[in-house]
Parts: sequence; structure tokens; C-alpha cells
Amino acid sequence: AYDIGLGIPAEPLFRSWEGVWWGVQEAGMNWSGDNIRNLETITFTRNDDKTITVDHRVQQGSKEVGGSLSGMGTIDGGRLIVTTKTGREVTLSYSRISKLIELPLKNADKTPVTVKPLTEENNNDMEEIRSEIVKISQKPENKIDTTLSSTKS
Repeated sequence: AYDIGLGIPAEPLFRSWEGVWWGVQEAGMNWSGDNIRNLETITFTRNDDKTITVDHRVQQGSKEVGGSLSGMGTIDGGRLIVTTKTGREVTLSYSRISKLIELPLKNADKTPVTVKPLTEENNNDMEEIRSEIVKISQKPENKIDTTLSSTKS
């Protein structure tokens, strides 16, 4: 894309839809008063046919699981249209102002979840958040008891 009349690329610095991006979904408060957060990581890989492979991972409690946004994407301006593994079409959009990618996921307060590029400078921040999420999930009051209760006499 070129800015009309200037002959220079409209977005020379935006090498998005590449590399690892991360952010946090603020999922609200749980019944024991902990702020529940999910760490969202997305790896964008450019393919020879100009499509983008999207690998979405989510740290939920002590487990990292596949995210709902994984699939194949095509670039449409500042947006990436992704056909997920379940066949759903979702849109991720890049903001030139905030330099963040907005995901089609919502925080508890209804604002969109955003991700930023993973860098050497913020890798420790991401890993601290991951540790905090795991630690909260391991508190005794947050353990889910999956055993069947038997009648006690």
C-alpha cells in the first residue's frame, strides 16, 4: 500500500502478522476473590503462498491449551481474516496508533483483548504473568474437586 502522491509505503515499519505476540485476557474475579487472567500468545508464520499460519495458545490456570483463534489467515489491509480450525471466520486488526493487535476476544469489562510483539525487553513480564496465573490456579481454594462425593453417615 502506498500513500497517494508520496510514493512511499504507507506502513513501512509494520511487519505485523509475523513472530510471537502476547497479551492478557482479564477474565474477571473468581468465587474466591482472585483476579482470573489468561495469557494469550499468538505465533504468526508467513507462508510462501502469502497466507499466515496462526498458532494461538492460552495459559489457563496450570495448563497451556490450544486457543480458539488458531488457523489460516489472509491479510486484508490492517486486518487478518482467519479461518479457524473449527471453520469459523474471525478478524484480528492492527492499530497503527497503539501498535497492538486487537483480538476478537473480550475482557470481563467488554473491552477487546490486545496483544503486543514479544521482545527481549518484555519476555520476563510475560513469564511472570504466566507464573502468577499458575500460582493462583494452584491455591487450595481454587482447586476443582472432581471426585464424586459419597454420602457420609
